[in-house]
Amino acid sequence: MNQLIPRFSYMRFLRQAFVSAALLASIAVTGCQSIHGSRNACDQAPFCQSACDSMAVGCDASCDLGSGTSGNVQLVRGRKVALLDGLGSVLGSVNKLALWDRRADNHNISPQTEEAVVQYLRENGLGSTLVRSNQYDPIGEWHRLASNKRMAAPLRYTFGTYDWLKYTVLPGRLTGGDWYNPYSDTVHLYSDIPTIGLAKAAYAKDVYSRSGPASYAALQDLPLIGLYHETIANREVLQFTRSHGGSAAVTEAERILYPDLAGSIGAQTLGIFPYGSVVGRGAGALVGHTALAVKDRVVR
Repeated sequence: MNQLIPRFSYMRFLRQAFVSAALLASIAVTGCQSIHGSRNACDQAPFCQSACDSMAVGCDASCDLGSGTSGNVQLVRGRKVALLDGLGSVLGSVNKLALWDRRADNHNISPQTEEAVVQYLRENGLGSTLVRSNQYDPIGEWHRLASNKRMAAPLRYTFGTYDWLKYTVLPGRLTGGDWYNPYSDTVHLYSDIPTIGLAKAAYAKDVYSRSGPASYAALQDLPLIGLYHETIANREVLQFTRSHGGSAAVTEAERILYPDLAGSIGAQTLGIFPYGSVVGRGAGALVGHTALAVKDRVVR
């Protein structure tokens, strides 16, 4: 009987624990963790200074784009690490294929994409919303979660803590997946696609337009129900794009939003099955691309 029970190996456990800890530590030091609420925080974070020199928004007092309406830094950028970012880009291959865009989850976000998201937040009075551009900072996220008094504490410390744990254990700095965390009021960017970033910022606007933002955000975490806010956000992004860009910009936004929403529908529908999210994401995105092609042909 004892031979049927796998023997516990302390050395193997310690080795695996060490590797996991080393991986999280290597990701943790890639972000400007000290940049929270201070425009001159880079003075105390030397590893961020090179990023400041290359127009890393939020790292330098001369980067006016980095200040929100409350005077706090509104965008921070993680320090580039070629090996880590390259691995993350490979792990984002599913999303690249789904959107048919190599910029998806590429962990190399341009200032133009960052500026588009911050501009949208400012124009909509969301000066307290922070944008983390390819950055991992669980300590900073916990501080933002705890201080976000606009969200009811019972939901903030239950649903919000769950989201924080996912962010900490499965860091988007490696796994990708652009998203907005309403409990910490933070937009996380890992793709160099302005439309995706705007959609996440639009969700922030949607949440804080509600009389009960915490209850609304909690409902949106449920399977399929969350598609409601994605639909609203996509419509908002198209309206914003029409008012700020030409027909080419609208066409580009539709090229991303159609397969992205359809992919989300597929992923959430098949998510209960093994590998269902991945298969559903791909199948749904294909339907979205097809629907967009049919729409364009009908319009012509």
